[in-house]
Amino acid sequence: MANTGKILGLDVGGTKLRLGLVDRELSVSNVEVVPTKTIYQHGTTIDNISKLILDYCRRIPEKENPVLVAAGFPSVVNRERTILLSSTNLPGIDGVNIVEALRNATGIPVIIEHDSYYHLAYDVYNKGIENKGTILGLYFGTGLGNAMFLDGKPYLGKNGAACEIGHMPAAFGDAPCSCGNTGCIEMYCCGKAFEKMAATHFPNTPIEDIFLHHMDDSAVMDFVRAMAVPIATEINILDPDAVFIGGGLVHMKCFPKERLVEFVLHNTRKPYPAEGLQLYFSRNSPENGIIGAAIEGWRILEHI
Repeated sequence: MANTGKILGLDVGGTKLRLGLVDRELSVSNVEVVPTKTIYQHGTTIDNISKLILDYCRRIPEKENPVLVAAGFPSVVNRERTILLSSTNLPGIDGVNIVEALRNATGIPVIIEHDSYYHLAYDVYNKGIENKGTILGLYFGTGLGNAMFLDGKPYLGKNGAACEIGHMPAAFGDAPCSCGNTGCIEMYCCGKAFEKMAATHFPNTPIEDIFLHHMDDSAVMDFVRAMAVPIATEINILDPDAVFIGGGLVHMKCFPKERLVEFVLHNTRKPYPAEGLQLYFSRNSPENGIIGAAIEGWRILEHI
């Protein structure tokens, strides 16, 4: 396939869906953001995603029509990257060959990936580091997105279900998780837990101002400590070359990044991998997943 034109990057998060066109130089245009619930509240999710893509293409000049759709989902994806096996925060699309369904509906070639891999691809590019060795990404949003590159390639695992650190069991935890298990760590350090904590302890504070007004409250610090647990755990297992931390929670107003780093380092094995650990925070932009999708899309197109 010709290595020209533009890729339509589709970043489907648990809360927001972002899409935009990306050229070969990774310049972005025509970015749009809509609530993710708009694709599953009415009708079938696959049909709604197809309609979203087609409506988007109708609004742009014909010469801008994409050569590829690269869609990232907050889902466990099969190893062949054709079927979503489990989408805990996105109903109605599991078990369907979504690549085939979207291609047939739109007439555009499609690739899919766990959205965290696209975010990590962008972070590596944006930071200007070489994608070699072991690079991790942990993204705290509605759930905990996790991705890993090994020597420049996504690590998928036997079934495609690798990097689900969010479903690591918290010691003696019994909070029900949408994955079907109980006590998953993301139920203590991600969006649903944050909303519960805010409603319980700070009912009169707008949720977006929790860190601004209650930074030193014990409930807030316990939440940030819980965020550090999966980060430090994965670091201790893998001794990575670099770790990226991002997601909607981390980008909230006055989020205590320095305290999170302190908690991570406190729980990381000494002297190594703690010594010389490279921790980075993602850039806060709606374009991250869109550009990351295009990065992986162009990489794949180069081999077609």
